Amino acid sequence: MDPLKHPLILGRQEELQRNIDQIISAGYQPAHFCLMPFVNIILEPNGSVGLCRHKGTEHSLGNLTQHSWREIWNGDQAKKWRQEFIEGKISTCQKELKDQHCNLCPQLGKMFPKEPESFFSPTIDKPLRLTANFNGHCNLKCQMCDVWQMPNGYYTEENFWKEARMDLFPHLKEIDMLSGEPFLQEDTFKLIDEVSDVNPSCLWSITTNAHWRLNKKITMALDKIKIKNLILSVDSLDEAIYAKIRAPGRLSLVLENIKRLQDYEKERQKNGLGALNFNLNFVTQKDNWHEIPQVIHYCLENNFHPFITFCYVPEKHSVLNFSNKDRLKVVHHMINTFTWGELCLANRVLSPLIDSLTPLDKANCLAKMKDIKMKYESSPSLTI
Repeated sequence: MDPLKHPLILGRQEELQRNIDQIISAGYQPAHFCLMPFVNIILEPNGSVGLCRHKGTEHSLGNLTQHSWREIWNGDQAKKWRQEFIEGKISTCQKELKDQHCNLCPQLGKMFPKEPESFFSPTIDKPLRLTANFNGHCNLKCQMCDVWQMPNGYYTEENFWKEARMDLFPHLKEIDMLSGEPFLQEDTFKLIDEVSDVNPSCLWSITTNAHWRLNKKITMALDKIKIKNLILSVDSLDEAIYAKIRAPGRLSLVLENIKRLQDYEKERQKNGLGALNFNLNFVTQKDNWHEIPQVIHYCLENNFHPFITFCYVPEKHSVLNFSNKDRLKVVHHMINTFTWGELCLANRVLSPLIDSLTPLDKANCLAKMKDIKMKYESSPSLTI
């Protein structure tokens, strides 16, 4: 099946267009505007505070050891970041906007304010979205991740919970649950209990490695909340490659648990609690780049939205760490063997790879991509 004709992909394209239309109607340029710094705060396991998960744990605006989250939320760095988007003069997120277009995330548009003319300002009253990356504790030690090496138990009544209970939780529209592995951490269940009690309409996205067994404790917690997305982090469908990337993981355990989650979703829907809206996050790196088509079709066959991302750091695992000759081989393989739909869904991988090539190689690859697109558009049923 052509991935671009799958209902899930068509639906996301419609959401993407709505997001773009909202940005334009608010008076901003889609290529130079992002909603995230105006609505989101991210709290890291070591007390570091940021505004966006895509910037990673290294892009800190401050730390709770020195300032409250409120002070950091409207501190000089946060206001400067927002001002860049207000003026359309991007510095902080220049690379991300170019390579990932993360500012146009279709579902981010759901957070767009009803009255944008009075909303967008360097100073924002309260976050509407919490990215909770509370603890590093994880059952896997993924080669491209450093979160599992980070602290646990930092967030206490004194430095977070007491104030958040009164001044944050009641106002949130969304929570994005990260951490090492959230379903193995008591803070996850505490957060679900507390927020669902005062703010039952809050939407939740939860990122999980699914390397555990679904049990009553987890389903009872999930039953309390409205799920926006359940994001499955699965970076290979090959047992050996999976175990290498996500050591000491077992792919079979993950796939079994995904089936249990699918069964739970059916029961959940029967009870009127809504779908889990599965996404599958695939971090493309040296070991797995060739699996992209297989992963895309696995996702669409299971009605999961495929999210094909790119590993920049650590450099040793990034495809960008290949020589120009080998990067060109990767790009040629993708262009010559992927369908146009697969290439489109792998754009976050293709874009930085093509951009990294020599000027002549880059020009040749872009010309070939343009030719493939023209052939597809003239004969959409054609498999290229």
